[in-house]
Amino acid sequence: MNTAACTAVYFTGAGTTRTITEHFVAAIEAAGIPARAVDITPRGSDVPAFGANDLAVFAVPSFGGRVPAPALAQFARCQGHDTPAVLIVTFGNRAVDDTFLELADTVRGQGFIPIALGAIVAHHSLMIDVAQGRPDAADFDAVDVLARTALDRLARASNPRDAELVDIPGNCPYRDFAGSPFRAQADADACTSCSLCARSCPAGAIDPAAPAHTDADACITCMRCIADCPAGARSLTGGDDLAATRAAFAERLASRVESYIIG
Repeated sequence: MNTAACTAVYFTGAGTTRTITEHFVAAIEAAGIPARAVDITPRGSDVPAFGANDLAVFAVPSFGGRVPAPALAQFARCQGHDTPAVLIVTFGNRAVDDTFLELADTVRGQGFIPIALGAIVAHHSLMIDVAQGRPDAADFDAVDVLARTALDRLARASNPRDAELVDIPGNCPYRDFAGSPFRAQADADACTSCSLCARSCPAGAIDPAAPAHTDADACITCMRCIADCPAGARSLTGGDDLAATRAAFAERLASRVESYIIG
């Protein structure tokens, strides 16, 4: 079957999932197919429409082996029509656990057909001493292979169902993940009240009228507000406990893990 265009939607906190998605899009464009990347992270942001002969891409970071809940809510608003889909999961050198299966179950319910998967290592946004410098050249090579694999599978198929991946790795019920004990916070003295953090927050945890305050119960520790703050006024709670957790996590995950694809 022919691929007319590629639309990649992604959820990103600190920005590495965006970088990987944009690299995938560039690889598709290099094959002569129009492609675009759409950030659906901010709460209530528009989701794109998908054409009959499009290739869809859904890209997320793995949060504790699961798909971030706001990303699932956004993807559930997308509508496919037996549209082939590539699933990309970024992870911080540990594992993706049930992320692929949860993501596949969600997009299948919206009319998409998974045809290829890519698990790409990226700098851990919370445990910042883990996977530093990732994605690197080898990780980007894996993204290139993923793009070629998806296009090859579709070129050999008469319809998307012929290219479908039937067995998606993961377990159901999905892995339990209660979230991080650390939350984003703002230094009220440094905050300029620009409200960029509130506009980009996927969880609605920041009031645009009072951006120096964060609803800790709503925050999912995605790091988006910290990455976006132009004044550098936002950071994580935790102090010594956060530092100790980061050190222990880095020691446990000191060995390099490679990106991989399934397709």
